[in-house]
Amino acid sequence: MISLLPEHQQIKVRHPKRIVALLLVVVCIAVFSLIFVVAQRSGNPEQQIRPRRAGSIGDEIVVRPGASLQSAVSSARFGDTIILEAGATYPGPLILPFKAGGTGSDNDYITIRTSNIIGIANEGDRIKPEIHARFMPKIVSPNERAAIGTEPQAHHYRFVGIEFSPASNANYVYNLIDLGSSEYSSYSQFPNHLVFDRCYVHSTGMNKARRGFALNSAETSVLNSYVSGFVGAGDETQAIAGWNGPGPFHIVNNYLEGGAEILLFGGADPSVPNLVPSDIEIRRNYLHRPKEWENRATIKGTFELKNARRVVVDGNLIESEIRTTAIVITTRNQNGKAPWSIIEDIEVTNNIVRHASTGINFLGSDNEHSSQEARRIRIANNLLVDIVSVRAGDTAYFLQLNGGNTLTVEHNTVQQEGNIISAYGNPTRNFVLRDNIVQFSQYGIACFTPGAECPRENLFCRCIPGGVIKGNVIVDNVGAAGSDSTETKYPSGNMFTPSYDKIGFIDFRQGNWRLAPNSNYRRKGTDGRDPGVDIDALAASGVNSAAEGSGFRRR
Repeated sequence: MISLLPEHQQIKVRHPKRIVALLLVVVCIAVFSLIFVVAQRSGNPEQQIRPRRAGSIGDEIVVRPGASLQSAVSSARFGDTIILEAGATYPGPLILPFKAGGTGSDNDYITIRTSNIIGIANEGDRIKPEIHARFMPKIVSPNERAAIGTEPQAHHYRFVGIEFSPASNANYVYNLIDLGSSEYSSYSQFPNHLVFDRCYVHSTGMNKARRGFALNSAETSVLNSYVSGFVGAGDETQAIAGWNGPGPFHIVNNYLEGGAEILLFGGADPSVPNLVPSDIEIRRNYLHRPKEWENRATIKGTFELKNARRVVVDGNLIESEIRTTAIVITTRNQNGKAPWSIIEDIEVTNNIVRHASTGINFLGSDNEHSSQEARRIRIANNLLVDIVSVRAGDTAYFLQLNGGNTLTVEHNTVQQEGNIISAYGNPTRNFVLRDNIVQFSQYGIACFTPGAECPRENLFCRCIPGGVIKGNVIVDNVGAAGSDSTETKYPSGNMFTPSYDKIGFIDFRQGNWRLAPNSNYRRKGTDGRDPGVDIDALAASGVNSAAEGSGFRRR
């Protein structure tokens, strides 16, 4: 080769063999360093790291049965996928550690998933344990400890297609999946961006576990999952509960089963000052209790809010084989140390409620401890059917009221045995009952608040001062509407009929609550629409698919 450089700039290679040897040494060091790093990340010969594939951003870490799942998670980097063998059992507790970094994009998650991802439900579909559980690895809680716990600030973890339960020899478990802590004192401590998708979370018997998820965390999602069996005698059990976490929370397309309550926010005082669980999305879930729990377990309200802000409850099926109050919205400073507790900006829309003893119980302020006043609650386009009392002499209400400010109840269709409204205690200000189809029964709208300054029959003065009640179709089963013998004096602008048969539903006995084209009440609402529930909007919410995969035999 002829060099084009001047002679004094030419490099003269006097020992070419030494240069080659040096290059070989450098290559060997690089290779052994890579092997060492991989071995360090594996932490166990049963653990294998697959190089990242084209288009992926992280490695795949395969954890064999008997290997340390904790080591794999501790060494994983954002974007990695940890693969657990379908059908294998991995002992907990698995503590999700805090890791610095992460940009907040979807690619930042450390994903823990089943090896048989095609064996579980498709993305967006709810899992069915009888079909999909055999394709899932299981993480079990030992002794009384949780299967999953978190370090403060842990973030961006996603579980897909995993089964969680107490171990067969476990003691009582308080929280099977324990996210965050009820002891945190600062917003900076909360774990966040935690996702559980298409998971099977269950107890192994009565009084074995208190709750499936404790959501004392920030941004957390429970999606397309099956959460069941959380029940006990003398025990406050729930499928999901959160009280010391700011949210947001996304509870979407799950089957949920619990004893005392199925789904609860509030219920204990937050340890972080001024904390209110907020920005809560509850959509297309099936909330259910089986009949065999009756008289064996502590049973309370089905869905309950005690301290919550900006909540959307939409497209859910709330159906129990044990009659109780379906929806409880009661402001509670539970233990007297959280006077900031409040219920505000709540939307309850497009839900179906079946087989309850009371539809909705609303309490504006805590009657035992100081709290804020509930405000801006809207209950619209819901179908409530078969609301009847449990025992002779009990009363099955559509709505029970005590206090609060700005409660709007509109375009609901309700088939209840007892009063439309039973109001007591503090007056409910800015109350609207508009364009609903409801039954009269007993007293219709009854006010049980004494008031010497008001005539006894003037419920507007004593319980709902200035309330708007108009555009409603009231099914007068007892022939008492407008009678001087009742407490209720209905304002003008409402419509009365003696039975559901006279309303003109297409076939309500077979579950079709749409008004027929020849119904006398078509377009008679105050807004020019049909009174009662809009069946098309109800169907569009996804509520018709909420019960899919439940295993609950339809009536």
